[in-house]
Amino acid sequence: MLRRDAFAAVKTTVIFLILTGLVFPLVLVGISEVAMKPAAEGSVLVQNGTVMGSALVGQPFSDPMHFQSRPPGFSNWGPVNPALIQNVTQRVAYQKALNPSMRLVPIDLVTQSGSGTDPDISVTSALVQIPRISNLTGISESRLTALVDQYTENPTFGVFGEPRVNVLKLNLALDGLMNATALHVAEIKAAALNATATNTTIR
Repeated sequence: MLRRDAFAAVKTTVIFLILTGLVFPLVLVGISEVAMKPAAEGSVLVQNGTVMGSALVGQPFSDPMHFQSRPPGFSNWGPVNPALIQNVTQRVAYQKALNPSMRLVPIDLVTQSGSGTDPDISVTSALVQIPRISNLTGISESRLTALVDQYTENPTFGVFGEPRVNVLKLNLALDGLMNATALHVAEIKAAALNATATNTTIR
């Protein structure tokens, strides 16, 4: 009797182990491959045959000729932590040096996200960078505004979160507006501006 009960228990355990540990995950993978194939494969973005990154993971864009993303990394500093205050103060000064027309610096340009990998910025954060990018790339502000509008994503299900812009998608589209020569010139001008802004911030 005891042996029979033990065998039944072991058999039941093995069956459920196979169902929940193997069959169920495989079914989920199959459904995701069919229903959400890009997301299931990491939402990888490819340009000219080269993998540029994932739309789900923030990329560290810090050069002035592109739309800049949120600062990379994360911390557990509280809002009154001196180190946090110093870092944010320096980032605000840097953004104002890069963007003389920027009166108020959006908070997501100077603070890290909770995960440290947020791929998006607010629409405001994208729009306030347009004058700088227009000056460096020669692309009109109206064209850049239209580009931001094109890549603005609505709140999830129309309810959760705020309108947002995926920085990687936006910058890949921005690069697509420039030929190799224009891109090279913009890179030179951006490097000079970045050096000036950095020196100003350090002083």
